[in-house]
Amino acid sequence: MARRPAARRQRPDRKRLLAFALLGIVAQGLPVAPARAIPELVLLLRHGHKSGEAGDYNLSPQGFERAVALASLLPRCFGRPSQIRSFYLDPESSKNARSYQTAVPLAVATSVNITIDKDSLENSFRSGRHILTDPSFDGRRVVLFWEHRRLPELAAGLGWPTMAPIGDDDFDQLIALRYRPAELRPEVTHYSQSRLLAGQQRCESPLAPHPGPRPQQRPGPL
Repeated sequence: MARRPAARRQRPDRKRLLAFALLGIVAQGLPVAPARAIPELVLLLRHGHKSGEAGDYNLSPQGFERAVALASLLPRCFGRPSQIRSFYLDPESSKNARSYQTAVPLAVATSVNITIDKDSLENSFRSGRHILTDPSFDGRRVVLFWEHRRLPELAAGLGWPTMAPIGDDDFDQLIALRYRPAELRPEVTHYSQSRLLAGQQRCESPLAPHPGPRPQQRPGPL
């Protein structure tokens, strides 16, 4: 009697196995590493100068003048922003209004709307992490106007956990974070607003507008 040929074993489909594994992780409630967004550039700025009078949450005239000057300086040095975000503004009391007020001249000059970050008051770290995980920020230039005591927390969420605190009377810093696809931490450059405006410090040449988010996001830990 002739022997039947042995059945040929099929090799498992690796992609299918991976898909089932991920479904199992989700079903068990275990965290899945988020897709990583890689902004082209993130600029960190404290809001402009304040009067210091109790109950006055607005910029001082000096702070407003600086905000107007930044509206032309930032696009000239770093290119037109893709997004402008500001620290939380209380709509009832106007508390923390200075960050938004500092952003307004730049928004008017570039026709880019301002997003008020609602998480920033309670968790600025999460605000920074959101920028590194939301695909809408991939390849973008983002300008962040913030409350100075929360800036180090924001920077940590952006992958820079060693930012030094900003002094209460320091309104001059401008910090640029540049991201590379192969690097988990940004390249950090410190600028002086006053020196840039006076032509005493060199700024970056504007780059060509980014065509849009990358078609594929690379999963992996931050």
